Amino acid sequence: MIKHFRIHGDNIVECERLFNLITKSIQIQKAERFFLSPACPSVKVTTIDSDILFFKYFPGFNKNTSDRWLSNIFQILRDNGSFLNETPDVLFTEETDDGEKILLAIEFCSALQAGNQAWQRSGRAYSTARANICPYLYIIDFVKYELDENRNRKALRFPNVAIPYSYYNASKNWKYPAIQVYFKSEEFQPSFDSSLQNFDTSLFGEKDVYSLLYGLIYNTDVTPIYTSLIEKSLKIMEYMTTPNSSNSYTKEDWTSIQNDYLGNIIAFSRQNNRFPFAKKIAKKSITGRNKDFASLATKYSTGIASKDLPFGLIPSNNKIAFANELLTLYPEMNDEFYRKLATPNDLIICMFKGFKPHGDDARPDRGILPLIAMLFGESTEILTFVYGETLESTIQKLDQNILSLSSGNGLWSAIVSLSDFIILDAPKIPKVVDAPNIVRLIPNKDNKTFSLSVKKQATDMLISPCPTHYTENDVDTFIHTIFNYIIPNTFEGFCNPPGGDWSGISLINNNDPAVGTEFRWLTLPRVSDSKRPDHITVLFNLFEKPLIVCTESKELPRNLEPNIGPALTKYIFDLLSYPPSVERQLNSDIWTISTSTVSVSDFTCASIGCFFAPSNFDLSTISSKCNCDVLIGFNIDSSTSRCKVQIKGFSSIGNTLAEYLSSIIQHQNSPINIFDIF
Repeated sequence: MIKHFRIHGDNIVECERLFNLITKSIQIQKAERFFLSPACPSVKVTTIDSDILFFKYFPGFNKNTSDRWLSNIFQILRDNGSFLNETPDVLFTEETDDGEKILLAIEFCSALQAGNQAWQRSGRAYSTARANICPYLYIIDFVKYELDENRNRKALRFPNVAIPYSYYNASKNWKYPAIQVYFKSEEFQPSFDSSLQNFDTSLFGEKDVYSLLYGLIYNTDVTPIYTSLIEKSLKIMEYMTTPNSSNSYTKEDWTSIQNDYLGNIIAFSRQNNRFPFAKKIAKKSITGRNKDFASLATKYSTGIASKDLPFGLIPSNNKIAFANELLTLYPEMNDEFYRKLATPNDLIICMFKGFKPHGDDARPDRGILPLIAMLFGESTEILTFVYGETLESTIQKLDQNILSLSSGNGLWSAIVSLSDFIILDAPKIPKVVDAPNIVRLIPNKDNKTFSLSVKKQATDMLISPCPTHYTENDVDTFIHTIFNYIIPNTFEGFCNPPGGDWSGISLINNNDPAVGTEFRWLTLPRVSDSKRPDHITVLFNLFEKPLIVCTESKELPRNLEPNIGPALTKYIFDLLSYPPSVERQLNSDIWTISTSTVSVSDFTCASIGCFFAPSNFDLSTISSKCNCDVLIGFNIDSSTSRCKVQIKGFSSIGNTLAEYLSSIIQHQNSPINIFDIF
């Protein structure tokens, strides 16, 4: 049997993550790597049953640039009802006679699931899953700890239970489910944390995902796997539920919602009224009439799921009174807004700041309205109140063409697509002293209906592996390929291309990695006076000590920041001033909480800057600006589909490293090596 599959990933990391899961779902006899084009690494797999499976990587969606690929794989989803510019990390497709068939969408998350971060990706889940083309998996590393300023563990953090429940509740209306799947994280250590000792480890979903991938590849019935994953997600939800609380639903409440109310959270909330909806607004954020609106919402509403959530329910019996008092608060409300609002229907009130002091949107808030739609259904009426600082250009677009504003901004896209009513009460940027807030009350039902409508039938496509142009994503793919598959005796400790994951860095401080220990730092700190590298690779046996190579990748040489080389290595020095989070022996899959000390003195460090540049570009012209030990310039030869590489050192360590890399690349002959040294 011969089959061809494609992995469309946010970047090379996400492509490799899915392929690594696939290797655990099928028994592989041989894997041969090659490039389908300079933008498309690929793997030919021979199974123990002699099946031939091709997995072709397409890293770098049409996100930041809409024309990287001649066709956009997401158009298939959009034509069937996906409505947000929120895309999952990976789409797994199979080549068919009609084009590409989407088999699976996956979002990977190793970040702390707490606060508004927990619903940041709800838009991706909702927008993808409602197309009803494929299952959607949100794979979460469980558990994660919040750290203090000294990187000491403070406490386990769990998402609000409403978030995992929303996936379950919404999936009941779809052909394919959207499921939160929990993988065992490195820090899941019951011997270290007694609160984990009663957790049932059979609820982890790795084996189910392996079985699902096998079923999708070999076209077997995967329905029982969906059932298993959903049941496990619900049981983990029960584990995360607060036993007794006056400010959130209890385990018994959620059980009652499922069994007695058949998933109707609004009916449960209306009847039980556990606590009021009380939106907290920071003192510095109180502007215009937002505090008065919050008080009005509290007066007529009941809370849902938790007091910490920024939405609540105004029951149908309170809604007309609420509308009348809202008209008093906002006399500029027009007749259409009042007429559509003053009806005896249940109404969800959602309040958030949404926009930062400079007017850019707070990314996590893109997910709050999709979360509401997943919990209650998109036919539920929603009034969205936005009170964050707003750019004057945004106000102009809002007044001229709200759908155009929606198409160009992720947060406004969610607001316009899912709100029946919109109230903007916000300061304008640039601010004018004593200027009143900008106020807009927009009846939005028609725009919501239009945004959520299915525009046409699915588009058939088979995306060409040759991109229209090359980007920073390709630079990252080349660096990842060189250090993982061409240069021997290396260990990739970190890979963070655009849209990548920066939740952990691993290092090995032994020049014999066969018997070494992997040390890992989790929940990486944000930085101000250093720069987190895009790639961290450990090279062994080149120097007396292991060499940490910190790489910064850019599309063009002019994009490299001044003095970036020292900033990259400083990040490592700062990180190593803290103990690692976890460690494991390289011949073991078992992680333990680390008590070791890893010192900068255990390593040698070097920095690399890499980018696309013409073959005649003189790397020396930017060496003094960026101060990297090594500079690497890539140039695609369109006539041969090979990549010319210029590597040059600018320090003693850099010279040795550059000569070593050039020698290996130049003399290795394999399908994965598309690089020509010049």
